[in-house]
Amino acid sequence: MNRRNFMASCGAAAGATAFFQSMAALGAVPGDKPFAKSKLRMSCPLDFFKPKDPLQRLEEAAAWGFSAYEWLGPSGDLDALRKKADSLGMELSCMVGAGRIGPGTMVTTEDHDKVFEQFKERVAMAKKLNCKHLVGLSGNVRDDISMEQQTQNVVACLKRLAPIAEENNVLLCCELLNPLVDHKGYFLTRTDQAVPILKAVDSPNVKMLFDIYHQQITEGNVIRNLTANIDNIGHFHVADNPGRKEPGTGELNYKNIFKAIASTNYKEFVALECGHSTKNYEDTLNATLACLDF
Repeated sequence: MNRRNFMASCGAAAGATAFFQSMAALGAVPGDKPFAKSKLRMSCPLDFFKPKDPLQRLEEAAAWGFSAYEWLGPSGDLDALRKKADSLGMELSCMVGAGRIGPGTMVTTEDHDKVFEQFKERVAMAKKLNCKHLVGLSGNVRDDISMEQQTQNVVACLKRLAPIAEENNVLLCCELLNPLVDHKGYFLTRTDQAVPILKAVDSPNVKMLFDIYHQQITEGNVIRNLTANIDNIGHFHVADNPGRKEPGTGELNYKNIFKAIASTNYKEFVALECGHSTKNYEDTLNATLACLDF
């Protein structure tokens, strides 16, 4: 494994602080718990780690210092998963809550009852797993009604879901997806589209999920958009562009982005949702650590 190349890939190896020099000269390793010292609350998908058993994966995530893990579609023995996470001082950072990518759902009033019931079920699962962030998905653009009407439909749906989120002390985080590369036809794509919707819903428990990879593709101005709208952001996803691999492999300056997020005193999770440019997940984690050196 060539960890030094990954440390340099973010432009962070030269002039690294004493903290990163001491733990990452040869790359951080499990047991160092380096992410516990990050200025941001970082989370990592369980499928980064090699063991098939999710409980063993939790142990590996904890050894790297993560206080949370990401699993958008948790399954299996949920009681055992919660018990193990609690013993490690970890929580589930985010899971899917309402809607889907595809036709219908929030943009279609006839689907709102189903979305409502879906969200209630997912919130019950989230509470069982100690998860306070759930993804909301708007569905795809319709060609039979105006964008204005579709926006009103999404607002109406979210207003029905908001009381559930408020009563259960969870955040429904509406994810923006890029329609140019990965999700052609998806409805909710831009920050300046999402913010008026959130203001119309007017709930402290309904926010946006700002996926940095998607927003770079759709609109750019990542630091400006996230800092200007930080009060409306309930969760971050992290991947570089192009390729959707780890920080430092594309055009995004993640060192500056992470620094900008930290400057806002953001308290929610920043979760890795990226692939690996090598076969070794340790390289991905070390590349991320290099970008957290600020």
